[in-house]
Amino acid sequence: MKKSIIIFISIGVVILVSLILFFTLNKKNTPETKTTTKTTKASKKIELSADEKPYINLIPTVDGHTLSLKITQIPSKFTSIDYELIYTAKDENIEIEKGVSGTIKNSEYSSAKDLLLGTASCTNGCKYKYDEGVTGGILTLTLATDNKEYVAYETPFVLTNSADINKEKKISLTEENFIINGTVTSKSDFFIAFKNFQSLYSVFSSGNGKGKITSIEPTTVTKTDLTSITGDYTITQ
Repeated sequence: MKKSIIIFISIGVVILVSLILFFTLNKKNTPETKTTTKTTKASKKIELSADEKPYINLIPTVDGHTLSLKITQIPSKFTSIDYELIYTAKDENIEIEKGVSGTIKNSEYSSAKDLLLGTASCTNGCKYKYDEGVTGGILTLTLATDNKEYVAYETPFVLTNSADINKEKKISLTEENFIINGTVTSKSDFFIAFKNFQSLYSVFSSGNGKGKITSIEPTTVTKTDLTSITGDYTITQ
């Protein structure tokens, strides 16, 4: 009789302990659910009127390995500008897409950014490896405000030199169907042409850009001074 009671009590203890362990472990393994409300403010794309649009300066250096980027007439509400220059270079006749990007803060608006068409190693004095065969690409600008409003602008550009202009008797911005027929007086200058942020085309040079423009295509694009390839070309329609 005593033996039966002992066995019964032992079984009860085992069951009680098992139940305690079961509920304890189940509580530990039950994850706590927390509700987190994350608020984000989406960026808002805005449009600019003709009077608000900035002006882009993109000037090649005398060796054509660097483009000097400066943006003027920037509305005061924009506090930063992201830029990206994508271009195609050649390495042993193989075309390779390259690029350079960065951000310009409003405190830097008065200065220019030098966009190197190549790479630089400045561990112990700077050594440069310049990209070869660069003839053009795409420039993208994103102007942003502190309120996360932004304006994006993208334009193709062509990079050429005096020898090629005088050989072909023109500068062509194929993507825009924009052609300047003519020649230049210099023999070793670099030229860059693109559609500016404002409603006009712009041509910049490492030299004075003097030459002779014989015609402009399309005819809806005009220029007052036909003795210089550089300058702004107005879109009349």
